[in-house]
Amino acid sequence: MNSGREIKAGDILVACDNLYHIPHGYMGHAAIAVDDKWLVEATDNVPYIRMKSFEHFLKEHPIHAQYRPRSAEMGQMAASCAMDYQLKYANNLRQGENKPTFAFLSGSPLHDPWGTVYCSKLVWLSYFYGVQYAFANDFGLFTPEDLDTCLKHDPHFELVYRHPRFRFVINT
Repeated sequence: MNSGREIKAGDILVACDNLYHIPHGYMGHAAIAVDDKWLVEATDNVPYIRMKSFEHFLKEHPIHAQYRPRSAEMGQMAASCAMDYQLKYANNLRQGENKPTFAFLSGSPLHDPWGTVYCSKLVWLSYFYGVQYAFANDFGLFTPEDLDTCLKHDPHFELVYRHPRFRFVINT
């Protein structure tokens, strides 16, 4: 699948669909680009934090939006943080420690990278620790819907692509 689009380090992809067969708009997915071909994402099966190609993401999540930081340096710093996080997690696995674990709801605060992780939290952590940039969060859980809402109104980011059917049904 060739989308005809490019990704750059720090690009954020937010999907309003998922692999659970839950209708579009209720539960989404998010990932961060680390270069012009690869993303880092968090999923609910081991390895929880992994690399995925942009093309593979597009096949699994065709209904998505793509945002780009206006500052290439900001994007590169967040991407480097995401890559470092993925490498540290892979090293933990090699040492027999599956940390962080995947969980949406837990006592692990948003800024804690080693308690639990989920897709949009990984993006939040990458910008928070990589650039010292915190996306606003209206509830304890920082969902793909929250991420999309923040990015739509954030002057530091520009919309690169939005699928015509992309939308969230509920405010999480």
